[in-house]
Amino acid sequence: VSTLVGFASDPDVKAIVMCQAVPGAKAGFDKIREMGRDDILLIAGTPQEDPGVISAAADIVMYADEVAQGDTIMETCAKWGIDVLIHYSFPRHMAMELIVGRHDLLKKNADALGIELVDVTAPDPTAEAGLSASQQFILEDVPQEMAKYEGKKVAFFTTNCGMQPSLQTAVLDQPNAYYPQPCCPSPYHAFPATLGLELEIGGDDEAALKQIAAKLAEHDAVGRFSTWAHPVAMTIIEIGVEYAKAYIDGTVTSKNDTDALKAMFEAKVPGAKVATYTDANGKTFDNYYTVLLAPVDFNDYLD
Repeated sequence: VSTLVGFASDPDVKAIVMCQAVPGAKAGFDKIREMGRDDILLIAGTPQEDPGVISAAADIVMYADEVAQGDTIMETCAKWGIDVLIHYSFPRHMAMELIVGRHDLLKKNADALGIELVDVTAPDPTAEAGLSASQQFILEDVPQEMAKYEGKKVAFFTTNCGMQPSLQTAVLDQPNAYYPQPCCPSPYHAFPATLGLELEIGGDDEAALKQIAAKLAEHDAVGRFSTWAHPVAMTIIEIGVEYAKAYIDGTVTSKNDTDALKAMFEAKVPGAKVATYTDANGKTFDNYYTVLLAPVDFNDYLD
């Protein structure tokens, strides 16, 4: 909050793009408005406060379409012939509206497809034991789950960014273990650390996918991993900054121009599905945008 207020104390600051918009974003944005800085454009990316909370404070909110991932993740699992999906999370995350929405849709689709969805509670990385305890839990639990479901194809998903490298590592050399996507889909999310690659974020995404595919092939894992072709959080930051600059120079005249925002996404990530968010009660938030990309098949990136 103090950092946001510090930015707003500078009269030359005309826009703030915050990604991830961690808890406290609303409080910071509210204080900026209390300062009389209604002229500042406030953009929240990948928010961790519920839509009704953050959309009331920010001018524009952008997030990966987590709820719709309940469809795309399960479509990938169905394509792979998955028998069991292990869903790692913890109470703090399972209190977040969009994560719950995704989980509910995963469960509905799993039931329809005859896939067993198993919820496993992992240690919260913000708890006293820290991230290392969460990562160690994943490394130890994946082999146990594989032993429990011996002979079955088992997919693994975790809602937490810090657990991704451990989960990828644990899945990599298990022939019947599958990884449908990171929580924040991207070629750069954990893959470089897991596979020992030096990938330039903001560089050539297709080249990055080819390098990942080549490494996965060394572990006979090309057909067991997926992600999105572009980094969703970085794209949100880039689009947020581009929109802010256009607003400041007057090219965009509204703090929330849906058509302009969608055009920027289409130019940056062709085929991206950008929509306003509607909650389970049917309420639509006209400044809260969700972004959805198709999952990749790494076989398409093998030379």
